[in-house]
Amino acid sequence: MSLLDKPDAVTVGHFADGHDSMLWNPALTTRRWRGLVKRAFFTRFFSTRSVAGLLILAVVVGTGAAETLGGALAVVGAIALLLSGLCDAGITAACLATDHQHRHLCLLERFPGEFFLRTADFLHLGPAAHRTAGLLIDLTGELHATATRDWIDPDLPGRAHQAVWDALTRLIGTAPARKHAARLVAMPSETDLAATTAAAIAEFDGLLDELLFHLQGCVTLTREWEVKLRHAELVERTSAVEAELHAASIGLMVEVVEELPKAVFAYVTAARDLTGAGRFPWELPAAEPTP
Repeated sequence: MSLLDKPDAVTVGHFADGHDSMLWNPALTTRRWRGLVKRAFFTRFFSTRSVAGLLILAVVVGTGAAETLGGALAVVGAIALLLSGLCDAGITAACLATDHQHRHLCLLERFPGEFFLRTADFLHLGPAAHRTAGLLIDLTGELHATATRDWIDPDLPGRAHQAVWDALTRLIGTAPARKHAARLVAMPSETDLAATTAAAIAEFDGLLDELLFHLQGCVTLTREWEVKLRHAELVERTSAVEAELHAASIGLMVEVVEELPKAVFAYVTAARDLTGAGRFPWELPAAEPTP
């Protein structure tokens, strides 16, 4: 996969607080992604380090000082700065989709929720919402990566991806309502309003659980079909291995070698008789058992 290809529906990112699953915006096009990669590269390349290298190089070459020892060393230093900046820019562009541990805010993280959502984005909504969001993201990734893609509707993973993205963006939008509900709960005089708000949130969460249920159904079916496909592949491979073993039979070699001991026996017994070497151990009488 080229770094100019947009990320898969779900990837794992490296953040300052650890690894996390990332659900990418289904509206992110390859063209826009390539623009982001190029922007990240050039933004990082024209950093203080690279600009300093360019300025040093320009001054040294412009003044003709490159012919002196000090000038030559300055050129080497400037080139080293440029190469360092180029390497840093390349790494930044290549890791744009996975590395989010930058000291400065990542280009993609300047616009929260526009390019991707991560599981940690739902922590402030409570354990239940956080768990549901994580499951939806992971199941979406599994549906995209399933080995049964050739056996199901090719548009199905994309439709599921869009539905999950829309649902999760709306889930994040419920944060003010949840905060308001918590404030109402703390007001004994506003029990009716608290109950009304809690019921509305419960209705939203119920629909979210229903969405999760249906997505789990899709993934369960693909998992079961993967098992069937894997078994069929093993059956086919076992038959092929069996045929290969039959074709590689060494039965003929065994038949050839089977006659060799008789020939060896004939020669060694003849040699024994000619040399008077005496009988072989198996020709000696059996020893009497000890009483």
